[in-house]
Amino acid sequence: MGMFRKLAHVTLVVGTLTLVVACGSDGGAPPSGRADAPGAGNEAADDVAEAKGDECGRLPANEVTDVIGPNDGGQHDYALGGCIWTASSGPKDGIVEAVSATVLPKDQYEAVADVGNPVSGSADDATYNDTHGELWFPCRSGDFCGIKVSISDPDKRKDAALRLGKVLQGKV
Repeated sequence: MGMFRKLAHVTLVVGTLTLVVACGSDGGAPPSGRADAPGAGNEAADDVAEAKGDECGRLPANEVTDVIGPNDGGQHDYALGGCIWTASSGPKDGIVEAVSATVLPKDQYEAVADVGNPVSGSADDATYNDTHGELWFPCRSGDFCGIKVSISDPDKRKDAALRLGKVLQGKV
């Protein structure tokens, strides 16, 4: 009899969760609730950008696409903070191509950054680590900006990081 009660309880909980999730979902409808609302596509895209925060708006979509091709549009980067865009094409030469952009306070920067050698062609006092494709430079009031370019072509990593660093510098 005890086994039956546990099974009934689990079934009740799962059923309730399923109902809550199903009723809470808007099916991707625009905020107005009408699929035919004027500008519905743009409103939905704006809502997605706002949900991701400013971190994924620091690099224009076309700049990221130029480096890694079609991608996921950017997600929060739990490793470095900021945003990471991941190529949707799958691995190239064993590497899932991605671009990361972040702004960190100095103490966090010192804890996570793979600081490389001084490099020109981007911001003042920038450093670049070729092993990880990381570019770091001072920005804003004592913060540090970082770009990480993980692409299969090592000869293009540095140029891409420098170019994206200039874009990031202009956004912060």
